[in-house]
Amino acid sequence: NVLKNRGTFALRVRGESMTGAHILDGDIVILEDTKEVHDGDIVAALIDGETSLKRYVVERGRPYLKAENPRYPDLVPARELKIQGVMVSLVRKQERRKRH
Repeated sequence: NVLKNRGTFALRVRGESMTGAHILDGDIVILEDTKEVHDGDIVAALIDGETSLKRYVVERGRPYLKAENPRYPDLVPARELKIQGVMVSLVRKQERRKRH
């Protein structure tokens, strides 16, 4: 069970900023509270009091958060942000097919 680990938590995704990474509105992401964040990780970060799910990117030694949807802007340098956790798993509810 992923949620048995101390420091592991789940968030429900709202919005479409990560559709390019196949993370959809309504999905549940499982995150691990860790101090280690690597280039390319998908992270939950606290931005202006709200949690946002984005890809952590380091370019020319400078970290920032990137949306995986071109309709959404990249976010401020990550040193101004609080990383809450790194995504380790995704849960998606399947729609049940109606029987005729």
